[in-house]
Amino acid sequence: MARPKSKRQAAAARDKWKMKEWFVVYAPEFFGSREIGLTPADDPEKVKGRIIETTLKDLTGDFTRGQVKLYFKIYDVKGQNAYTKFVGHKLSRSYIRSLVRRRTTRIDGIFNVTTKDGYKLRVMGMAVAIRRIQTSQEKAIREIIKDIIYRKAEELNYADFVLESVQGRIASEIAREVKKIYPIKRAEIRKIKVLEEPRA
Repeated sequence: MARPKSKRQAAAARDKWKMKEWFVVYAPEFFGSREIGLTPADDPEKVKGRIIETTLKDLTGDFTRGQVKLYFKIYDVKGQNAYTKFVGHKLSRSYIRSLVRRRTTRIDGIFNVTTKDGYKLRVMGMAVAIRRIQTSQEKAIREIIKDIIYRKAEELNYADFVLESVQGRIASEIAREVKKIYPIKRAEIRKIKVLEEPRA
């Protein structure tokens, strides 16, 4: 059982908080440089490296995109402003569970791609067929997901690839092609992780 704090300890904790400043955190430019939160620290250097989580709904006001979680890493601080890089995104587990019901088939693909401007990304695509399907159909669908993700990475720079992924445009293209093989409930880019940035 934890021992209660003494008055001196409580006062010290309050003083420590009084010494901290609040830093305003901003999304990268390709996300509109919007404010995404506040973070406290007693030293600007301690802010660097922190990961900030938000949703696409909170960032854009689009209530249909609350399932898209975005992760940004603080890399620079100027005054009270903290600036971030996009480091990844993923769909919420509850949203994925809502898509994958009994008698459906979930087809996953994990691909390491390089964007037109040299960013290395791990991209996880997904399609959900409305019924159980044959292994050959599953393989064909996975190949379509792979081909579209690789082609988009070759055509687009990093910022555009990320935006088209999180906003659902690449998934829509996958869905159109996959439906030629078998009816699907949904296609999604369910996760992106930045593996490596190009060297300056």
